[in-house]
Amino acid sequence: MSQAETLIRGSVQLPTLPQVIARINALVDDPDVGVREIGAAVSEDAPIAAKVLRLANSAQYGLREKVLSTEHATAVLGVSVLRTIAMQASVVARYDHLRGQEDFNLESHWRHSILVGKVCGALATRSRARIELAPDEFQVVGLLHDIGKLLLLEAGTDSYLKCVREARSDSTPGFVAEERTYGFHHGEVGALIAEEWGLPELVGEAARYHHGPREHLDGSPTLALVALGNLLAHEVAVGDLDAAHGVFGSHERALLCLRAADVSAVVEYANELLPQIQI
Repeated sequence: MSQAETLIRGSVQLPTLPQVIARINALVDDPDVGVREIGAAVSEDAPIAAKVLRLANSAQYGLREKVLSTEHATAVLGVSVLRTIAMQASVVARYDHLRGQEDFNLESHWRHSILVGKVCGALATRSRARIELAPDEFQVVGLLHDIGKLLLLEAGTDSYLKCVREARSDSTPGFVAEERTYGFHHGEVGALIAEEWGLPELVGEAARYHHGPREHLDGSPTLALVALGNLLAHEVAVGDLDAAHGVFGSHERALLCLRAADVSAVVEYANELLPQIQI
């Protein structure tokens, strides 16, 4: 293990893959299993099933018909999207006990995470560079890229909130304040969770490097896309659409083979989607 990994594993308890998600993954990977069996597996966990149905019927998925069962959701959305929604619902539920912290807004955290996944998927569909993750995998990246913050908050609430306050008081990026306090930042925790859950290596790498360093980003359009999508989502969340456009200068557009019109379309999409995201 690297020094950073040793420090992380000594500081936080990595969550295991939720049982319902492990079951769904096994079914999705089985060519002999159909949508009915997959939907039935989701329905076995009533709280997760309820969240899946609420999300499937939310404006962010724009379905024309109301989804009444998890089997119906699987048929209408497809197994890849269903798997992503189920993972989102399960992970969000796992950390629901962290609500109500004075200096950490859990709902804003999840709204940003989901928006990052959506933004990255939208950028990937427009990019003419070689992007090595599928849109549903970017949804998982979005879910995991900041999840290390929750593990640090859970492991030491007072110390992490102190870190958050210090970052805010001297306008230091949060990940820099984390490195100063812990010796690693939340992206590295997200990478370890991806490894723990058996997700593709690039999903973990995208979480690890979404704050750079630049040499990793310039060498990989996929990693650069996630880092830039994260910045764009932050600017949209604070209502600065000009700054969101500015995230993609000529160098960044060339790296991802994007046109200015592509960036404008994604900024507009993100701005319209953000208020529709349900937790």
